[in-house]
Amino acid sequence: MSMMVQRNGFWCERIRDGVTVRVQTFANGQRETLIQPRYVYTLGTSDPDADPECRVVEVDQSGTELEKERAIERAKRSAWKSGQRAKRRCRWKIKLAGFNEMLTITYRENQQDLALCRKHFAAWLRKMRRAIPGFRGVWGFERQDRGAWHVHVACDRLPFRMQFRGAKVLSWKVGTALWRDVVGPNNGLCFVGGKDGRFNRYRSPAKIAGYVSKYLTKDHENGELGARMWDSTKGMEPPKALTMHFPGVSLGETIAAAWELPEGHVVVQHSAIKGDRMWMLYTEPDPLVNRAANEATMVDAASRRAAQIAGLMAMKKAA
Repeated sequence: MSMMVQRNGFWCERIRDGVTVRVQTFANGQRETLIQPRYVYTLGTSDPDADPECRVVEVDQSGTELEKERAIERAKRSAWKSGQRAKRRCRWKIKLAGFNEMLTITYRENQQDLALCRKHFAAWLRKMRRAIPGFRGVWGFERQDRGAWHVHVACDRLPFRMQFRGAKVLSWKVGTALWRDVVGPNNGLCFVGGKDGRFNRYRSPAKIAGYVSKYLTKDHENGELGARMWDSTKGMEPPKALTMHFPGVSLGETIAAAWELPEGHVVVQHSAIKGDRMWMLYTEPDPLVNRAANEATMVDAASRRAAQIAGLMAMKKAA
């Protein structure tokens, strides 16, 4: 399959030849495999200097409707690519960190200034790091339907209760108290979860990453004046993906070779997109294995506690 296209000022033949495979592996066992067609470009002639027809002749379209349409299409394409890169980077950072909690920070008043929201959030983040040493996250800014800004934060699971200002309180109340220290009394909340509420402790980390990355970057393409709509704690740099090229190999052959599921791992997502245009496989360690181990520990602890209580009761009766 080939076609003539413009490339670097020349007419070239674009030929589909084999596949390109990208594998992203994280230390915690998360893994992504992506397979796409590989294309090569060849000049339509062996001597471009002697063949003027192989050069692309650009006609000045400045000020024409055609140029305006092309500019709009280029802008849309650029915004789409930027959004895809943001979503991928955001997802990789969440997988790298293993975040399994999402906080949502809101205003009560209709606060529509993004720069002010960023300033408020930065102040809240400094306070959270003092209250919870090591607090880290990936966050995104989003407009509500009414126009007010709010912030979603993917982070490590917070302790259920924590010591705060001389008392033991629910952790989400700490986030709210610190947010109101910044924006004013009763002017907002910091609550756990998104539209679906609190994440399940044993939900697939990869599915959480996919869901939250879409949530955090959905306004990236339409960012206010091109402003970056998401960010993260410094130092969270995903490993570089391994990219391999296989000329002369079919997509089917590569899928058969790439279908790998290490022992104890499960498939998170598997799909072929646009027929033979792309194939993807996401895997991770089975989250239910940790669940079983945690539940066994909890049952064992409960049994020991019950035995202690029974022993104390027996001693009390004997006394």
